[in-house]
Amino acid sequence: MKKKTLSILSLCIALFAALALVGCGGNASGGGSSAAKGESKEKAPVAKKTDFIWFKVEMPEGVGVSDSAGKNADRVQLTFPENENTTVDRFIPVWEEKMTAEEALADEGRKNSMFQWKVGDPVEHNGRTWLTGTCEDNRGTHTYLFTDVEPGSVCVLIANFDQHEKEAETLLNSIEFPDDMAKAVAEAREVEISSIEIK
Repeated sequence: MKKKTLSILSLCIALFAALALVGCGGNASGGGSSAAKGESKEKAPVAKKTDFIWFKVEMPEGVGVSDSAGKNADRVQLTFPENENTTVDRFIPVWEEKMTAEEALADEGRKNSMFQWKVGDPVEHNGRTWLTGTCEDNRGTHTYLFTDVEPGSVCVLIANFDQHEKEAETLLNSIEFPDDMAKAVAEAREVEISSIEIK
């Protein structure tokens, strides 16, 4: 009787050990898989973005920062490398609190109606849809892009886009905005551009 009980007990222990090993194997391979995922995430290149508080953007080589519109971060403008005419072209973001992108596009069209204003096709950058318009004057062609944020919209003006296409594309493809624009812009008004670390 004792032998029978011992052999049944031995069989139970063996089965339990086998199940435990299968379970460990499953967990080990699952763990290995998640570790591999973690490693691939770690090795993925992370874009270095400068945080201007109300927007973040990757700064391409040659692009600088101007405080010509005001010394605080809500007024920051980005300057492109100088062109052959030695004029400075800019990437100028402006928050429009009370207008949607569509309304801001129409408003800009009214303001620029005497400068060969043309509405273009919408474009996609960094998961956002931007409405576009261009106008020409004696300084060249100015491209306007409008996208909705919460609340309102953001307009980006790019002077002579075609001469700075590579840098402009990098800026547009990396720009991101906070969830609460009103709060972020209010904070940016309190911070001087000179205190921001440019990456």
